[in-house]
Amino acid sequence: MDLRQTTEYAGYLRKLGWTVEKKNSTFYFIKKIPLIGSVIKVQRFSEVDFHFLSKLEKKYRAFQTILEPDCGYQSSKIISQGFRQSKSTYLPTKTVLLDLKKPYKALLSEMHHKTRYNIRKSQKLGLKAFNSQDIELFSDFWQKSALRQRGMFISQKKEILALYNAFKSKLDIVFVTASNAKHATSNNVLAGILCIYSRGSAHYMYAAASSLGKKMFAPTLAVWKSIKLAKKKGGGFYDFEGIYDERFPMPSWKGFSRFKMSFGGSVVEYPGSFEKLRIPI
Repeated sequence: MDLRQTTEYAGYLRKLGWTVEKKNSTFYFIKKIPLIGSVIKVQRFSEVDFHFLSKLEKKYRAFQTILEPDCGYQSSKIISQGFRQSKSTYLPTKTVLLDLKKPYKALLSEMHHKTRYNIRKSQKLGLKAFNSQDIELFSDFWQKSALRQRGMFISQKKEILALYNAFKSKLDIVFVTASNAKHATSNNVLAGILCIYSRGSAHYMYAAASSLGKKMFAPTLAVWKSIKLAKKKGGGFYDFEGIYDERFPMPSWKGFSRFKMSFGGSVVEYPGSFEKLRIPI
């Protein structure tokens, strides 16, 4: 079962103001919009009950319903119910999975040679990787990094804190600092990753790095530390949660996609988003 069909993820969306309904093993998420109606989304599901979905559309006066199945074979049935393939997507439609059952030596050997070199280089520079639960430090660091990279303020702190509170016992934060640091602080963090665990797999959800950290290969060391933590916890796969997809091109994804793919692993594709518009009554 996908991360988006778990109790923890449902709790995360509730914290962000979504209403959650459940039928059998499938969660349905409803965002109420005053005076207009609502949006309904069902994400990475194995099965959807269209009769139940129709009731929800009427109950919540939905003007848009979004379905994002986990397998392509469901597409024809979804289209037969009046949905159309969307040109844009809400969840990543392509990702990379690392098999954490492989030994460390195999994981390293499957990386790009430059990635292995960057790990060794960061260690020679004396960088330290810390496992942490300091979500305030991480969310502030992520915001500062996003502002520097994009040149504008993109608020994600509410989402990061909600994710942390929903998955608190199933979550790791990794910080990378300079060699003389005894712990991570706002003055010495060079890179950070927030990773959550769900049903035996690890999910790379948020990552950030400073300009100096990038020069010292801190992001690469942070990922390697995160992978090792996930492997120690018995994870089945390490999911990088999205790379560039030619079917739904977003050019800004190309850079970090090359970074993620440099760790090896297998590429997995999802069919994308299907949507239906209706006049709420």
